Amino acid sequence: MDHIDTAIYATVHDSNISARLIAQHLGNSHQVLINKANPQNDTHKLSLREALAIQLITGNRRIYEAMGTELDLLKDNSPSTNLLESVLRATAEHGDVVRAIQNSLNDGIFTLREREKCQQEVNEAISALEALRKAIVTEPLRGVCHG
Repeated sequence: MDHIDTAIYATVHDSNISARLIAQHLGNSHQVLINKANPQNDTHKLSLREALAIQLITGNRRIYEAMGTELDLLKDNSPSTNLLESVLRATAEHGDVVRAIQNSLNDGIFTLREREKCQQEVNEAISALEALRKAIVTEPLRGVCHG
């Protein structure tokens, strides 16, 4: 679950509120918070309540979003494609959306049938982007440095 660790790190270090001020709001020392947010540290981790509190303090929802991604992956039993295949498919689907909209607007009239075709292409692009997200999360990490 490296993307969750990354989200925790980013929430603590990339928010509009300093890590020192976040720690004060939590009632922790600055160093304890830094240790808990460090993805390389396996002995000190945030509790669920601390993660919630940090998100409420900062207004940053990255941890929530990362957990949501992980939970969606658990319920999604479809096979994962590799990252490159997913990028290529998402790019092709985006092209299909643009092409459908361009074709629909060529004559200056946007019909119900054209609208439905555009919606279909957008839905396919969204599915491709969701598959890309899954491929990014499940892609094996190589030579990663969290610093």
